[in-house]
Order: sequence, then C-alpha cells, then structure tokens
Amino acid sequence: MNNPLVSVIIPTYGRPDTLQRAIQSVHNQTYKAIEIIVVDDNSPESEARYQTEQVMQQYRAYPNILYLQHEQNRNGSAARNTGFRASHGDFIMFLDDDDEFLSEKVAKQLQRLQTLDTSWAACYSAFIRKRKNKIVIRSAENREGQLLVEELMRNLFVHAGSNLMVRRAVVEEMNGFDESFERNQDVEFLVRILRKYKLAYVDYVGLIVHMHINTGVKKNFHEITNDFIKKFAGTIEQLPEEDVIRVYRMLYLQVIKYYASKGNMGEVIKVMKDQHIPLTSVLSFFLYLIRRIVTKRAYGFMLKV
Repeated sequence: MNNPLVSVIIPTYGRPDTLQRAIQSVHNQTYKAIEIIVVDDNSPESEARYQTEQVMQQYRAYPNILYLQHEQNRNGSAARNTGFRASHGDFIMFLDDDDEFLSEKVAKQLQRLQTLDTSWAACYSAFIRKRKNKIVIRSAENREGQLLVEELMRNLFVHAGSNLMVRRAVVEEMNGFDESFERNQDVEFLVRILRKYKLAYVDYVGLIVHMHINTGVKKNFHEITNDFIKKFAGTIEQLPEEDVIRVYRMLYLQVIKYYASKGNMGEVIKVMKDQHIPLTSVLSFFLYLIRRIVTKRAYGFMLKV
C-alpha cells in the first residue's frame, strides 16, 4: 500500500465555532489520501445543529468530506463509532472538534506505522496545549512499546482522543469505543488496545489541543475513576502485585488531586485513609505537579511503591 486511505473522524457537539478549524487542519495535510467524516451529535432542534449545518454547507462539493447527523444526542463515543462504521480507510484517526492537526501529522504517523509489523497497533505524536491561543504546555511523552500499566494508571500523556493513528483491523477487533463511558473514553479505548498490542511514538509536534472548561460532565472525577476501575478491575488484578499497587495508588492520587483542587481536605484525608495512600506518595505527587506547571511539560509521574 503506497498511498493507503486514512480516515479522520471528527465528532462534533456544541462547537460550530471551532469545527471549521479542525476540518481545515485535516484538509491541509501534506498527505492527500484522506477522507474526513464529520459526525454531528447535536440535538436536531438545537441552535448548535443549525450552526453546524451552516458550517458544513461550504463542504458539500468536497468528495472526500462526509457529513453525518445523529437523530438525537448520544455522546462522543457513539459519534466516533458512527464515523468509523461509515469509513473506508486502512488507517483510522480521530480528531476532537476543538483541536487541530499540524500539516505533516498524517504523513509522519502513517510512515511510522508502515515501517512496523502488526504487533504495533497504533502510534501517537508530540503535541502542544493552548489556552486562548497561548501555549501553556508541551508534551514531553515519548514512551513506546508495551504500555498497558502506564495507561491503566492514566499516566501516559498521549491525548488519545485526537492523537492516535490506529490500524483499521484493530479498531474493528476492539469493536470501537465503549459508549457507556462519559469521560475517559479515549483512555478506555487505548487500554483495550494495549492489552494485546504495542504503541509507537512519532517525534513530531503534530497536534494542537485547545484547552477549555468542560461543563457538560454529570459525574464528578471520583465517580468517573470508580467507573474506570470497575471496567478494568479484572485486567488490573492480573498484573504483578507491585503493578497492581501502582495502578490503584496512581488512580487515587489523581482523585486526591481533584479533591484538593476543590479545597475539600476532608475528602483528601478520607481517600488517603480508605485507599492506604502514604503521605510520602501524596507529597511526591504534588511536587511533580508543581514541576509540570513550572516547566510547562506534560510527562508521567514515576510512582515508586
């Protein structure tokens, strides 16, 4: 396959103002054998649906851009699955409607996967995060290979929702995204991939992640974490004992961070007590968070147990 088709699936909900930027970033790729599938998850009678339809009017004559609409709001995972079912590419990518690809992202990730055997299911690139068009953090993640434990810890800075290129056969094998997940859909998807396959890294800044406040989430972070643990408890418990400890400790350190950010020190102490989290681990984790803020680098926490 010299020029295999790459499908880029863009789920969209409530962001008609950023959708065009996302689409154009894919359309402007140096690699041209790309189909773009936009899946509109807005409610049919909403203003966002009307505005999204207006954005998509300008792409009606583009043969490589497909616009699909859900009959009702379902969620981002469902939109990704709808897009995948309509796709034809040998390689699949996903892009959130408020993020954007840089010009050689598809070409460089495709080149990397084509040099690897099929034990490597997917690859990711470096990325930058922006808030109000200013760079606030750069990824410093470059780990590759068998990374299941790191992803179970939610400690792998990949930004999988907009950053992965995955072999089509692997997406089919995984049966797409779990539509029951309100958050962490991309982490959940990547965990299932990494139970069997390896993940590769491409040393190229290929993605801009635009940061904003997410106001549509119904569950708090502790509940989201409990859902994640419930889904993967079986996988976690099959790990070596030290890795089991590391995974649970890292997940609950993130919960502690959440409660600390809310100023709820009572819950911080309760989680530490209930989950047997040593004070030394909490202090080390918060020092790591401070270093990340100071250096403006996103990288995983090297947790010791």
